[in-house]
Amino acid sequence: MNKIRVFMNPIEGREKYINQIASEGYRLVKSGSILHEFEKTNSDHKYSVQYVGYMSNTERKKYSDFLKEMNFKVFTAPLNIGKFSLGNVKLRPYNSPKGMIATYPGMINKEILLIESDGNKEIPVFSDRESKNLDINRRKAPYYYLITTSVLLMVLGLFKIIDYKSIILGTFLFILASHGLYKLYSIKEK
Repeated sequence: MNKIRVFMNPIEGREKYINQIASEGYRLVKSGSILHEFEKTNSDHKYSVQYVGYMSNTERKKYSDFLKEMNFKVFTAPLNIGKFSLGNVKLRPYNSPKGMIATYPGMINKEILLIESDGNKEIPVFSDRESKNLDINRRKAPYYYLITTSVLLMVLGLFKIIDYKSIILGTFLFILASHGLYKLYSIKEK
């Protein structure tokens, strides 16, 4: 069974959605940015979704292998919708130096990790408050970067250094980033 779903909140929203489908007796076979493939199953499964875009490709592979050794099934999914990459290089200045440059093949289109376990096996992701807060802080970095970029666009547009349309784009990006940060802060409060 194929399902199409766009996530405004790609981590928590995806986790809630996939676990809901799993509770109806389905198992995830393949996950993409908006297309998810499920198969009917008699066994019970749970899923955890984690953002790993801050990791280098080597770190992500080691982490995935570690989870596989613990008998978890691991899927990757892209964070972006409609981004097909072949031979791309992407700069992520908000990441640590090891994860700052993403390439294909590598970390492009593999920013989200989906972890599958048997229904009775607990997934050891963010088992304490400190690790959950660290994850949320890592996920805030791109939003802060986007806010900085949007303010820069608006200022350059106001001083007529670049086209006035940058003010509109900057405002839109600022609203988008502010909404994302608000969502992450509300998750942290829980």
